[in-house]
This record gives sequence, C-alpha cells and structure tokens, in this order.
Amino acid sequence: MDKHTVMVDDELRALIPPLTEEERAALEANVLRDGCLDPLIVWQEQRILLDGHHRKEICDRHGIEYSTRDLSFDGRDDAKCWIIEHQFGRRNLAPFQRGKLALQLESLWAAKAKEKQRAGGIEKVVQKSALSARNPPGKGGKQVLPTLGEPLRTDKVLAKVADMSHGTLDKVKYIDKHADERTKDKLCKGETSINAEYKQIKKRIDGERRKVERATIPADLPDAAGRWCVHAADIEDGLPMIDDESVDWVITDPPYPKEYLPLYSALSRVCARVLKPGGAAIVMTGQTYLPEVLRRLSEHLQYYWMMSYLTPGQSPNLMHRKVNTQWKPLIWLTKDGYTGPTVSDVFRSDANDKRFHHWGQSESGMADIVTRFSKPGDTILDPLMGAGTTGIVAVETHRRFVGVDLDPSSVATAKGRLAQCRDMRSDG
Repeated sequence: MDKHTVMVDDELRALIPPLTEEERAALEANVLRDGCLDPLIVWQEQRILLDGHHRKEICDRHGIEYSTRDLSFDGRDDAKCWIIEHQFGRRNLAPFQRGKLALQLESLWAAKAKEKQRAGGIEKVVQKSALSARNPPGKGGKQVLPTLGEPLRTDKVLAKVADMSHGTLDKVKYIDKHADERTKDKLCKGETSINAEYKQIKKRIDGERRKVERATIPADLPDAAGRWCVHAADIEDGLPMIDDESVDWVITDPPYPKEYLPLYSALSRVCARVLKPGGAAIVMTGQTYLPEVLRRLSEHLQYYWMMSYLTPGQSPNLMHRKVNTQWKPLIWLTKDGYTGPTVSDVFRSDANDKRFHHWGQSESGMADIVTRFSKPGDTILDPLMGAGTTGIVAVETHRRFVGVDLDPSSVATAKGRLAQCRDMRSDG
C-alpha cells in the first residue's frame, strides 16, 4: 500500500496520550537505528491511521519506509474504542492518564448503549466492542474484560481496565471536571497523586460552597450550642416531644434486619405528623427487604424517588443472597410533593466510619445528603440517630438538629459528639 494514502484524523489522534520528551527521543533513536519494525494500524474502511502516529511522523521526516496493517470496524465509535483500549497494554501511563482513558471509554459505551438499547443494553455493547473482539492484554499482560457470557458491571470493568478501584476512578472524574490544566499536566507526568489533588480540590470547592451557604444563614439562627437537642425515646411511641409540622427534613438510617421492619411503619407515621407542608424524608436502607420497607414507608408518605448511596471501602458479602454490595438505596418520600431545585440521585461516602456505632455512616456521606437537600436554618430530624452523625453534619453546616434514639448509650455518645462540635468547630 502507498503510505501516502494513510490519513491522519486529528480527533482520533487526540485520543492518544502524548509522549514525554524522553519517550519521543528514545523512539526516534530506535527508529533511526532499526527502522520501523512494527506495522502502523490503519482503519481499513476509511484509510485513517489509528496507531503509530509518532512513528509515521518520524519515518516521514527521515524518509524511512514503514508497513501497515488494516483493521475493520463497524463505525467511528468502534475505532475510538480500539484506540483507547490499545493504550493500556503498551505504555507506562500515569494513573491519571489511565483513569482518563477509562472515562473516555465510559462515554463511548454510554453512547453505544443508547444506540443499541433494544439489542440488550450496555452489557452487549461492551461485549461487542473492539476490545472484546481482540481483547488485548492490560497492564502486566492481564486480560481486562470478561469473555462473552460473563456477568458485567460497567463501573467495575472500567476500574479494572484502568487498573484502579472504582473509588479512585470517581476521583479522576472529579479532578478532570474541577482541576486546572496545570494540575492535570502534573498528574499526567506523575508528579503528584490522584488522592492528594482530589483532597485539595475538594477542600477548595467545599470551602467555596460553605462561603456561599454562609451568605444565606438566617440572621436569627442561634450558635452551634443552641442548634441541637437529642432525646432518649422510642419511635414506636410517636415521639410526642416533637411538635406537629416542625421539621423540614427527616434524614435517617434505620436498622436493616427483618426484626426491625415495624420501625419503618412507625417512621412513616411520625414523618407524616412532624414534617412541615412540603417537607420530605430521606431514608437509607438495605435491599434484602426493600419491597416491604417501601410498603411500610408509603403507609403515610408518598414515594418520590429511589437514589443511590455509594459506599467505597465497604463491600459486605450478603451470603444469604450471594451478593457483594457496594451501594445502599436512599428512599425519598414526601408529605405533599416536592417543589425544590433539581437534585442528582447519586450520593457518595468517601470513607467507612464505624468508630462511634457499629451501624454508623461517615460524616462525608451524610454531608453529601444533608447539604444537597436542605439549606441553612432548616430543621433536620433523625429519629433513629445512633451516634448522631447526621446531627454533627447538620450543626456544622448551620442547620438545626433534633435527634432521637432508644439506646441510652447511643444518646450519650451523640450528646458528647455534638458538644464537642460546639466547642471545637468554627461556625465561620
């Protein structure tokens, strides 16, 4: 084939991470010494170069001959997938580069899934991708995608392709959205870590959010010590110490085992009484008894939406169902509808935290829920509060908090934590 019939497509070339100066110099030295040993890969139907751009440029500049190898693809997205997937087994990429490549695959798979939804959804789309057809090895020579017929979770496959946890891949996505180009360049060169930059960027963005929130704090909001109260009481008794229509949000995480299912009926009754008009409840729960949980919660409230709470670092193996779970349902219920702003339905905990209660959730996870739904000055009730993590987050973010738990030791722990919050955390 005449090499001049090979075309370079700028969009496809941009999918390939650039070489460092050292890598480019070493490649040029090898080509000048040995010639172009490996064939350039060309998209047969379009005569577009897919792999070997650097070698082609070097060969053209020095008048060195090269060979080509044709590959056939159904369309442009398949060619893009092949280019991206082909990078993983070939180059010493920095973790951030691997993550970005995986995220590019995610968008391509999503587009292909929409096109082929009726043909079986994302599983068939991924399994029929260019990588599945050729399945080149990933880092260390390991295969990175399941064979046809194996069960497939897209987030797990992407993380495996990138050779990182899906939690780290989420951080790459966050950094790619919020970081400046200088930071991304340092990450691509391996001069800093994903975790370090994620923490810095998140700290900055959270600080900016808090600054905006502080501007909306009601003038009559009391200081931290006056923003909370907790009670030792049984939700089955109706919580008469809490006034009717006095609460903006109920945010709670009841126990999941079967023997606690009646609590969800009691919770529904209490919420219907204490929530203000337009108020709502966000209830975290397990999945084993989810149909019964939904039935009981809907006895006095209106089901509104099911949301996902991601729990990286927690991966309990539910032997009775043969499921390894990495998320929890968040059930959104309203008293009389919802008229607030649009809310994303995926929430995330950054860490597992069982220091204060064996069923406890992390402050980062509860903060994601509290701050996205409520606003400063709102009153939040957790009638099954455990060690009071919802309250810590509510008080810290300028909300009022009412907490209840049947266990006196949990109430004592919550009081101690909330008192510490008052003494040690700044309201500014």
